[in-house]
Amino acid sequence: MRNLPDIQKSTDGFPHLFIEKVGVENIKIQIPIRMKSNDIQFVMANIKSYCSLVGDIKGINMSRIGQTVYNVIEDKDEKEGFSCMEEFAYELLKAHDSESVEIIAEFDYILKQSTPITKLYSPRTVNVQMVSKHIDGEIRNYLTIKAIEMSLCPCSKEMSLLKNNLSEKELEELSRLSYEVREKVLLAGYGAHNQKSEITATVEISPGEHFYIEDLASIIASCASAPTFSILKRPDEKWVTEVAYLGGYWDDGNFIETGGGPKFVEDIVRALGETLNSILDDKITDYLLNIRNYESIHSDNIVAASIMSAGRSLK
Repeated sequence: MRNLPDIQKSTDGFPHLFIEKVGVENIKIQIPIRMKSNDIQFVMANIKSYCSLVGDIKGINMSRIGQTVYNVIEDKDEKEGFSCMEEFAYELLKAHDSESVEIIAEFDYILKQSTPITKLYSPRTVNVQMVSKHIDGEIRNYLTIKAIEMSLCPCSKEMSLLKNNLSEKELEELSRLSYEVREKVLLAGYGAHNQKSEITATVEISPGEHFYIEDLASIIASCASAPTFSILKRPDEKWVTEVAYLGGYWDDGNFIETGGGPKFVEDIVRALGETLNSILDDKITDYLLNIRNYESIHSDNIVAASIMSAGRSLK
């Protein structure tokens, strides 16, 4: 058994070409993620890992990848999230004697939320990808969240507004109402179509900074027409409907602004870019955004899409 041939270490009999990425995918392992509440959420992650390979060696030792990942988790010593990912990258770099290493963890993460009015526990899931790359002697960390929010069409709302559909006689009748009531009526309409908005945001986290999944998810939700929830009672549904349509909601005759409101796919990506620009060179060093609105009024599966980045390393 000690003399089994190790073909992957061969140095001849193949083209001596550099390989940018070679590795394994679909390693399943549970990793700990620190929540903003300071609790730990254990997630079942799908791990991918790649390294570069010089041209004069035939192959890498594939089994070392899974072995390294499992060993880091077993000896984690309070490590979680990107501290685990960075440890994976450092250990894989040593195991392969490679110039660069990339490790990717994909998983579903549960956001512990409550409904906006009735305050019922309404957990929802977002898809998360954490990436740690060891490039040019340094670690770079990237966090990606894919979330489903709501978008309401500004054109649809404007075309269906009551004020655009009243006769001169009806407008005259309306003028007899108090200013407050008249303005409230003129905001009303026959409705506006909306769609599910799939928002994918990738941020490169600044060295030494910590960025919670909950914080990026909250930024994403705030830039849509309205956030989505897994559970909605009637008062909550009223809130979501009005926030998407008006950018706020009515409560006992008072209008409470919340943000949101009618937005095209372009509006969402710009709002998200503007928000992330405010923490650029502080919490993050770059971002890449991809917004896809799944249209609800077309017979075909038409998707409106918009892409934006800070224009640095992520493209």
